Amino acid sequence: MSKPTSTSDHLDADDAAMLLLTAGISKAYQRLDYMIVRNFIGGALVSVGGLVTLLVKGGCDGLSESNPAVVQLLLGLVFPVGLVMSTLTGGELSTGNILFLSIALLQRKIPLWRSVYCFVVSFFANLAGSLFYLVIAHYGHILSADPYLTGTIVFANDKVLVPSASTVFVRAIGCNWLICIGVYTAFLSRTVVSRVISIWIPIFTFVAVGFENSVANMFLVPMGMVNGAPISVGLFIWKSLLLSTLGNMVGGGFFVALVYWYLYVFPKDGANDEIDMGNESILPIAEPSTVAPIVQIGNRAVPLSESMESFNRRDRKFRVMSHDANSVSPTGASRSGANSDTDEKVE
Repeated sequence: MSKPTSTSDHLDADDAAMLLLTAGISKAYQRLDYMIVRNFIGGALVSVGGLVTLLVKGGCDGLSESNPAVVQLLLGLVFPVGLVMSTLTGGELSTGNILFLSIALLQRKIPLWRSVYCFVVSFFANLAGSLFYLVIAHYGHILSADPYLTGTIVFANDKVLVPSASTVFVRAIGCNWLICIGVYTAFLSRTVVSRVISIWIPIFTFVAVGFENSVANMFLVPMGMVNGAPISVGLFIWKSLLLSTLGNMVGGGFFVALVYWYLYVFPKDGANDEIDMGNESILPIAEPSTVAPIVQIGNRAVPLSESMESFNRRDRKFRVMSHDANSVSPTGASRSGANSDTDEKVE
């Protein structure tokens, strides 16, 4: 029987996985200045969520003693605002790029050196954006008075001084597992509302349970440090950045990228699979050979970035197989289309 097409309100899981592959190639070969700006903005916007989180945490000091679970739920509700703004406006994060770059690397669409290069640029641009927003919050005196000031110190100590190194690493694995699931489910969605909900649920979960996110720590821990937390720069880099980043790599790269690449991308020949968008099709390239990869759209060869823009404009018309290949005639026989793999009869 022919493979069913995606429904009108969301994509199938395998369709979304192929989109992650295409997006991974596009992100890897985008211009350096675009990469820096998008990741800088991503880090700054995530820090907005971090700032709101610290406000709620500091203002719930009494509630933290009597009912800490309620406080954790409140933190989970407010933190995703920054990530939602970043995702909807085109910002990028190193934690999410682990998913995109890993799938493209596993499918051999980008070389290892380029994936490492893109991740390093993404990481330090996120750090720059987070520290820039920290300056705004600090000199804006948003958290300069108690109970908020003391709350930032307690929060930073709980992130760095209280847990062991192994605990930070394991928590970071669980964190980016959920974050990358959020990115993946956002690609399943077709509307802004559904994308926001898809992102919010896993981010709410990781914050509520206390997992470690390297990009979030770029703002949360330094804010406590500038307010007097007894944490050295070296300890922050080692325990809060390096360990959480390594754990995030395992969580996003292994438990999401590798798993869903194996389930949905690996079984297909990525060089020959055609993603149908009405009259326009993206044919993923087998081996990028230029700084601006070329794909085929109709009879035109255009840069991948242009094809991605075209794809976004025609998202509602997305189909992995053509309509004819999945239509069943009144007599019960499936009709063959240009993109169907085999001619089958419906029993």
